[in-house]
Amino acid sequence: MQLKKLLPRPLGGSGSDCASLFTSLIMAAHLERSRARSLGWRGVRPSASPHPSWTCRVAGCDHVFGIRFDGEEQSPAGSPLRLRGSFSLFVFPQTESPLLDMFPLAALRFALSPAYDEAVRDFSGNQPELEPFCLGALRLDASFAGDALAFTLEAPARRRVVAADGIAAGDGWLVAPGAPECDIPAFSLFLRLFAVLVGTAEQELGENAAVSRGATSAPRLCFHSDGTLGECPGKRETILNITAAFGPSQALDGEALHPLRAVPARHRPENPDNRSLPVLHVLTGFLGAGKTTFLRRWLDFLHGRERYTGVIQNEFGNVELDATLMKGDTLVEALDEGCVCCSLADSLRPGLERIIAAMPAEQFVLETTGLANPSNIMDALKDLRDIVTPGLVVTVADALDLCGAPDAENSSPPENAGIRRAQLRKADVIILNKSDMVSADALQDLTRRLHALNDKALLLPARYGNIPFAELDAWTDAFREGRLPSHAPQIMRMGEQGVTHVEEGYQARSLHPDGPISRNALAALLRDAGPGLRRAKGILAIEGEGVCIVQYAAGRLELTPAPDETTTDLVLIGIPKAEADL
Repeated sequence: MQLKKLLPRPLGGSGSDCASLFTSLIMAAHLERSRARSLGWRGVRPSASPHPSWTCRVAGCDHVFGIRFDGEEQSPAGSPLRLRGSFSLFVFPQTESPLLDMFPLAALRFALSPAYDEAVRDFSGNQPELEPFCLGALRLDASFAGDALAFTLEAPARRRVVAADGIAAGDGWLVAPGAPECDIPAFSLFLRLFAVLVGTAEQELGENAAVSRGATSAPRLCFHSDGTLGECPGKRETILNITAAFGPSQALDGEALHPLRAVPARHRPENPDNRSLPVLHVLTGFLGAGKTTFLRRWLDFLHGRERYTGVIQNEFGNVELDATLMKGDTLVEALDEGCVCCSLADSLRPGLERIIAAMPAEQFVLETTGLANPSNIMDALKDLRDIVTPGLVVTVADALDLCGAPDAENSSPPENAGIRRAQLRKADVIILNKSDMVSADALQDLTRRLHALNDKALLLPARYGNIPFAELDAWTDAFREGRLPSHAPQIMRMGEQGVTHVEEGYQARSLHPDGPISRNALAALLRDAGPGLRRAKGILAIEGEGVCIVQYAAGRLELTPAPDETTTDLVLIGIPKAEADL
């Protein structure tokens, strides 16, 4: 065993060498995304604070782990010279997880507050409100000779804290006197994390770990109504530990350890080749339905759970407005001046290869132009299975638009026309956006019509792009590839072909005002464009309002302040009556 593979310098002197070893181990595994996934990592984020700490997710666990470095010390005199680093381990369940009900009331209250996701996301290890989520400890022992390394997980078999005086709630008890206020299987929660960490060390060091287990006991704690903590007389809880050692044993004198064949809960992917490929979801929806707004909400949800996601955005026009609106942790690859379902199909592969190389994420979202036919895209993805696994087709529908007047030519509802119909019928999930802008009766009738059009899709009403994202997660988990409606093979009737915006006559035009334009003049410009105008968007200087994001769809004009952005063209998309109409 050669420790210099992880830290090519002598130990001692810095006060945080164990934190450096831990960081080197994790970062080495993440230099190659497919390797990290095969080991069981699903994302790691180091803290931005000076104090070493990390959040991470691993395969088989829905919750986020927090790891905080608490310091290190040298071994006692008379024993082999080594460093022992101490780390605190945290578990952050999702707010909808039943696991959260086992946690202390203080943890439950904070987890249900709006600040919870942000606090976990910005985990530094120093937030007092997150202390109730600290349930275990990790030790890292390293010899100064560089020939030995060991990891030890220690946590209660069950963390029970008794409410000595009970917790009253109205005329009854929220927790009866003497009953546990929390009861968490702490040790088992950390086993998968420990197994992934040990598997990573085995691969980096090129040898298998010697695994052993042990157990001690400690007084069970109880708290009183005055807020004080004390020991429960005659009650003890079992503290379990498991050690994975490389090289000579790092056990202290007097530690009773029993050998194990291997670390329990080891991650073993069923098909490493397939599991190493990121998932590509397709996000579609007609012009102005609210795809980008929904996507930003979805990304907030995913990134708050350390599930970082890249985005490929396709525009029917030469303005990168949607890519401009994506900030923060999202890497965006823009494919502009065409539609990915037809003229830009050949550029999808190089675009995917660029973003996969730049961002080792477990999933990506292809946000298409509002005129894209997802059937054509899903066909194209068959040729990209060497770099991505096709995922969901998510269609954002505009309730305000679909509850409007029927199509003039055949008096049928809007959802039965051309591109709209193709997008809705191919969807695995339909996000019914702007559902708050139509009456309850109209929404109920529209829901019935959409179910008749696609009875296999999950339909979720949305307001400003917000949905119960946990429900979308559950849907994704329940329906694997091959069972999703969008993955089912379809044979078109004789004479039919997949409809595209080319057949429907859609065109894009760009305008760039010489200077600031008034709100009234902008409204008049859009009105004069005629009934064929379906969508307009851009970033313009508006008189008296500064730089604004301009969004026009379904007859509604919206201006949103964007003082930090650079103005762009105004892109108009529609069906011209004649070449000069737009």
